[in-house]
Amino acid sequence: MSSDEEDYMSDKFLAQNVPNIRPGLIKNRERQREVEVQAKKMKFDEEERNKYKPSHVKERERLEEGLSSALTTENKGFALLAKMGYKQGDSIGKSGSQGIVEPIGITLKTGRGGLGRDAALKQLEEKKQAILKQRLLERAGTGTVSAEEFRNRMFRKAENQQIESDLGKCQRTCERLDASLGTEEPEMEWFWPPKPKESKEDTEETEEEDDEEEEEDFEPAEKLDMLSNYLRSMHLFCHWCGVKYNDMDDLLANCPGATKDDH
Repeated sequence: MSSDEEDYMSDKFLAQNVPNIRPGLIKNRERQREVEVQAKKMKFDEEERNKYKPSHVKERERLEEGLSSALTTENKGFALLAKMGYKQGDSIGKSGSQGIVEPIGITLKTGRGGLGRDAALKQLEEKKQAILKQRLLERAGTGTVSAEEFRNRMFRKAENQQIESDLGKCQRTCERLDASLGTEEPEMEWFWPPKPKESKEDTEETEEEDDEEEEEDFEPAEKLDMLSNYLRSMHLFCHWCGVKYNDMDDLLANCPGATKDDH
């Protein structure tokens, strides 16, 4: 056998015994391995998060689970209803089949504010939006000022000193009443008396917060109106009467109204 024939047979033998490994197959296996490792990592992270959940999160999950599950026959309340002829799935009430089947839902309140706080804040926001809307309407006018409007402006300027005095009293009262409820920050920055001017070092530390949106700059009369209404609805306190009433019925019965003119 010549040397050329020996080389040919050698190449043929090697070609038959070397496994046929496609490049794409290796890539797919590597990708599959990456996916498996990532899935195991996500599962491990999820187990760790569930293991070290804060106590208030665990408590809320247990409460929601309890509220979403129906009462069993072992429940004492269910047993009492069963003695009176109730069967699971029946409606409750004098109207028979037209009564309610599911219990009235429960709304969980997680905040620390009182029951009247949400209503007071909603009323405050409505008052704020009404003032801003009126201001936009005035800016969109023709720009001409009537004699009556000029006199009104001069009268408001003359009242400014008294308004500032009343506003300062309302701010001090608001801070005291809010603090009695455990409130650490005012609902709006100017609801409490202005803080002392910060030192140079404090000013440098707060420079990073300058990009935050600034509050709308209201006129003193507008501030007094909003703050006195907040004290009235939130704390049942009338600045014009100088009295903190016992409840809303007491306030409505004995307070002449929400404005200075009412008094």
